[in-house]
Amino acid sequence: MSADITEMILDDHDWFRRQFLRLADLRDDPDQLDEATKVWDELARYLEVHASAEEEHFYPSMARRADDEQASATEDAIGDHDDIRAGARKAFDATAGSDAWWQAIDETDQANNHHMSEEETDDLAPFRRTTSLALRQELGAKFEQFKAEHPGAAGLDFADKDPDAYVRAVSG
Repeated sequence: MSADITEMILDDHDWFRRQFLRLADLRDDPDQLDEATKVWDELARYLEVHASAEEEHFYPSMARRADDEQASATEDAIGDHDDIRAGARKAFDATAGSDAWWQAIDETDQANNHHMSEEETDDLAPFRRTTSLALRQELGAKFEQFKAEHPGAAGLDFADKDPDAYVRAVSG
């Protein structure tokens, strides 16, 4: 039996929080820059894999609902993913350990925390109430497959998506 996609998303959220905490612990120790760089690289890549997997398998189910509120929540989530991607791209473009690098990581953390908070209350909870366990497990299997097909964000480009165009494309 496959895992429920909502549980998988929440598990990823817990991992993201722990990785940002690890970075905070490493921040003030220049001797730990190599470790911080390694943690950031893995985290940033997994943020992209997670966002892309959601966009492929979770948010289309929400956007297809007739409820305008769900479509609006989907647009908001895609915009949040773009904010997370923007922070990650800034960090990748900065010199590791520089003020600009840490600032970009902080921006990514803030954007991700905002997104996770909204997603956990506005998206996942209602989705669980209105979607059968069987469908959540089916989506969970697809979510896990997507992540397995893109280790380290292989094949993903960190490109922004237009939230309105995304909802139109997946709503049909």
